This record gives sequence, C-alpha cells and structure tokens, in this order.
Amino acid sequence: MSNKPPILLCPVTYADIPALVKISADSFVRDVHTQVKGQGRKPFDMAVSANSDLLRNLANERCAYMKAIDEGTGEILGYCGWGFRLAEGYDLLPSADLGLPPVASNDEKAEKDNEDQGEAEEDSITRLCALEDADMRRWMDHFMPDQNTRCMYILSLAIATKAHGQGVGSALAEWGTDVADRLRLFTWVHSSEDAWKFYSKHGFEIVGELDIDLDEWALQPPSEEDGAKWGHYTLRYMKRLPTLEIG
Repeated sequence: MSNKPPILLCPVTYADIPALVKISADSFVRDVHTQVKGQGRKPFDMAVSANSDLLRNLANERCAYMKAIDEGTGEILGYCGWGFRLAEGYDLLPSADLGLPPVASNDEKAEKDNEDQGEAEEDSITRLCALEDADMRRWMDHFMPDQNTRCMYILSLAIATKAHGQGVGSALAEWGTDVADRLRLFTWVHSSEDAWKFYSKHGFEIVGELDIDLDEWALQPPSEEDGAKWGHYTLRYMKRLPTLEIG
C-alpha cells in the first residue's frame, strides 16, 4: 500500500502566504548559494523574498500559483508559480515578476548610489547579486526577445520537507506543463543546483549555465561541519518544448 498522501491541486490564496513562505525558506536552509548570499551587508533572506514575490504576483493576472494539499489533513505540501507570456497585448513582464530588482528612475538611482557609495566595492555579495541579475536579464532577452514571444516560465517551486519523494513536485510541475502543451507554448526555468535533475525529468533541457565559485565571493568560510570550502554552484537555464499529441 502506498504511503503517498492523496494530493489535491488548487489555486493559492493570500491566506496561504505564511505557510508557503515557510516552505520556501525551509527548502533553501541547506542551499549553499543562499547561505553565501545571506552574508552581505544587505543579506538575502529567502523568507522575505518569497513573501514579497507572492504578494506581488498573486495580484498579477499573468501569473498562476497552484498549491498541493493533503486531501486528508488539508495541509499544504508545496506550491508552484507560473508566469505567462502570451504575446498580443502583453508587454515584457516587469523585472519584479522574475524576482529581479525593479528598474529605478534616474533620481532614484542617483539617491541609491549615494546611499550605497563604496558598499558595492567592499561587499562581494553585492557584486555577486549584480552578476546574477545581469545574467538573468541576458537570458530573459534570449527566451523572450520581443513582444511576439509566447511562453510560460516557472516563478517558483517549493515542496515541504516532509513531502519530498511523494510526487508533490511532479504533480505541480505537470499542471503547468500540461497547460503549456495545450497552448503549444515552450516553457523555461532558472534552476537551482538541487532542482535541475528534477526539471530534466519533466522535459526541460539545459541551454545555459552560470558557474559560480562561491569561495571567491563569500565573506565568511563555511562552518567546520559543512567542510573547508563552499565549492562551486551552478545556476542552470532550462527550456522545455511543448509535447504535441499525435492522432
């Protein structure tokens, strides 16, 4: 008899945000890339980032978030967010919808530059974030070069630790890829080091990578428990073509 809980997929609501934020934060506790980025003067915080993304994107009609719940207990086991680019009448999604910082006006940029003067030169984490943001923008231009591009992309996918290996991630991913197949859209994702093999099982193929030597950027070494070095971490850009039914 299977120990997997019966899973029900349904849309995310604002009331779900605290539970989803905890799932996201817990998912990246052991992620070395997240740990290193948390060392900066303005440390990256996965819980804060997830909360901000959910609040913003749930109000965006071009985003769809689904949660997987245990039908028996009602407990949320994971969630996945999808962005839609459907061409006609749709501009390129704002940077914020992909977790990137918004483009500041000249006045705002000048003010920020004055506030942070010298910090970017001293703080390697700031420079690392700038490198990754620039790389993401480059790949956004690759995947979505103009307003005629039609596609879907994964905004976030996180599974509760207790639900790993129970088919929750696959159910959530397949909800989106099924939609993409029906609409004949390609899909893409910016994958963490731990997730790319999962995405490859669902038809995504690597089209680009950003290899990061975390020890070159880290402000502090890892704990003795974690080893002598942070090591290399690879962010992968992956693409999936729609599956066409025959018959």
